[in-house]
Amino acid sequence: MTISHRPGHLSPSALSRVQAILGTGRFRSIRIRRIAAALLVIAALGAFAVSRRHVGSPIVLTAATDLRPGTLLTAADLAARAVPADLSPPGALTDTGSAIGRKLTGPVRRGEMITETRLLTSRLPTALTGDPGARLVPIRPADESVVALVRQGDVVDVLDSEATVLARGAIVAGEPSNPSGKPMNSAATPILLAMNEQAARRVASTGLDMALAVILH
Repeated sequence: MTISHRPGHLSPSALSRVQAILGTGRFRSIRIRRIAAALLVIAALGAFAVSRRHVGSPIVLTAATDLRPGTLLTAADLAARAVPADLSPPGALTDTGSAIGRKLTGPVRRGEMITETRLLTSRLPTALTGDPGARLVPIRPADESVVALVRQGDVVDVLDSEATVLARGAIVAGEPSNPSGKPMNSAATPILLAMNEQAARRVASTGLDMALAVILH
């Protein structure tokens, strides 16, 4: 005689195994309660992890599209996104009011978080150098090809025409502005450098009379 089973019903062998695991009588009841308690603990831990993930995910500003150096930011250039707190870099912007109308110092790719070091502000030289007295100085290098070589964050030395070092370890604060993407006139395009106050004064005054040389580290 063939025994047929309806879909969704345990076969006699499977049912026997379940009963063997759970036991019978009082022991069965205890085991069921323990399994139920374990499942509740797992569910509670999962809910806690999800809540921690949401609480620890601040909203930061990112680029809504690829942006070029020198771009004046508008609301259309920005997008808000929640990121885990441990992935949010120092200085990440969270308020559109602190970004709209500011000029980018370097290229920003779509989805990239926008930080203070990406914007041309009075806090930029300190953020780049760690020196609260640091200043920004634009220079036009004697070798015009240098303009196309440097990138934000590059470290350079600045020399005069007699090879006197005017500034050591200056940091490129912004790439040459070129929002349109058209070829630039290198002779008219300065490089913005962050350096300590004394070096900034030497570079600024010397650059009035002669072209300056730049050495990349």
